Amino acid sequence: MKKFILFAFASTAILASCSKDDALEPQNFQATNTANVPLAVQTTIKQTYPSAQVAYSVIQPNALYVADVSTSTTEAQVVITSKGSIREAFAKIDSTALPASVLTYLSTNFPGYDLLHASQKTTGSPVGYRVELKYNTQFYSVLFDDKGAFISQTTGIPGGPKGGRGNGSHGPAVTSLTLTDLPAAVQTTLNGYTFKRAMAKIDAAGATIYHIHAEKEGIAYDLDIDASGNILSSKVEAAKPEISKTDLSTLPAAIVTYLNTNAAGWTLKNAVSISADNVIIHYHVVVSVGTSVQTYMFDKDFNVVQNAGKGPKDNPGLPNFTVTEITQAQLPAAVSTYLTTNYAGWVFTKARTVSADTSIKEYEVFITVGDKSYKVEFDGNGVFLGAKLK
Repeated sequence: MKKFILFAFASTAILASCSKDDALEPQNFQATNTANVPLAVQTTIKQTYPSAQVAYSVIQPNALYVADVSTSTTEAQVVITSKGSIREAFAKIDSTALPASVLTYLSTNFPGYDLLHASQKTTGSPVGYRVELKYNTQFYSVLFDDKGAFISQTTGIPGGPKGGRGNGSHGPAVTSLTLTDLPAAVQTTLNGYTFKRAMAKIDAAGATIYHIHAEKEGIAYDLDIDASGNILSSKVEAAKPEISKTDLSTLPAAIVTYLNTNAAGWTLKNAVSISADNVIIHYHVVVSVGTSVQTYMFDKDFNVVQNAGKGPKDNPGLPNFTVTEITQAQLPAAVSTYLTTNYAGWVFTKARTVSADTSIKEYEVFITVGDKSYKVEFDGNGVFLGAKLK
């Protein structure tokens, strides 16, 4: 089955984005993959998009359907119930319309990514954003809430080529679900877990997979479960950031360029990257130049860390990373100001720092806003890095 991103479109919001000519003079309506799609679903789409090209897919048999819609003025993906009710909607937007918090999260977690498609959820809850991107050789669909906080992501093939009337085209079929939306077999598998949120996605074989965020005994899990209730994968979210060190045999191009300019004739002796929760935050490189040994440190953006000496005696060893719990009063002013500006009414839950030796590299702040819980991350200077819905 062809893969599509599940989107649902609110009638009023979508009609507003269509031209008057489209609405008044239906022409060239075309629909594909209509087998097993109820007449009520097809009727709603044809009435809402009378001159559109539409491709359907099934996310849950006899329950939820997807319409991948293109007109001369808009692109959308619509999730519809079997009775023809529009459930949720994403409308294509330009990447410049994405919140700064979304762009910051993407640049931090997918450095050098290629943005293929951006869209905004105009109906359904929670309202938010979706981004299709390519990072290295993998394609990602990343979902954010109305504040630009990360909700979830899935991987898969892109729904269309980059280009057209903006950045790219629709991605793989995905929609948000509540606990009661899940099949009985999946709900049974979740017995003993505290349900947080779920997405349904269509895999390469056309099967529906349920990507679920849940907690059990204080531990957060990301689960992939099939329609029969079988757990296909289970990933544990660490209670504290996981600090890891990776030996490097090949250096990033920007570091190579710096060494070619500042340490001509260098030969690599050893190098490591330091990551927190699988996101690189630091590089430590040792090279030989003639008979001397030189050590360099670089941040995540490959900027050299100044005041590192040029000989073994002058350079610190590989830094010790520690995680320390802190109080609200210990948060930098820049962190508190950002939270007050972007998360009105926020309530402090807890916070911690990630330090390299005695230098703070990252702040992780856990807050609540109404019934939502967030983890908001900042660098050692209090500059926003990203946020996740917990």
